[in-house]
Amino acid sequence: MFHRIIRTLELYDGLRLPVRVAGVELLLVHDDGRTWLIQRRCPHGDFPLERATVHRGVLRCPGHGLEFSLDSGRCPGQSYQLRRYHIDYEGPWLGVWVADGD
Repeated sequence: MFHRIIRTLELYDGLRLPVRVAGVELLLVHDDGRTWLIQRRCPHGDFPLERATVHRGVLRCPGHGLEFSLDSGRCPGQSYQLRRYHIDYEGPWLGVWVADGD
């Protein structure tokens, strides 16, 4: 099932939008004209990432300062990894597909 998150016309650089989809907390990040959908909380310290900074596709956690590539989810030099979700589009809507029962 397709879950609408936001209309594409509402995206702006600096957007950090926490959403809940099928019981899962996600964070939509839009910066430098690019959009990512990731887990909402840091895998290291469980800090909410909507206050994170983003520079050149790298997200910096506001808790302990760990940095994660938004393209790969990896944290260089650490074993932590952000879970990333595939963004899809349906008409003017940006969203995510979640299978029934997920």
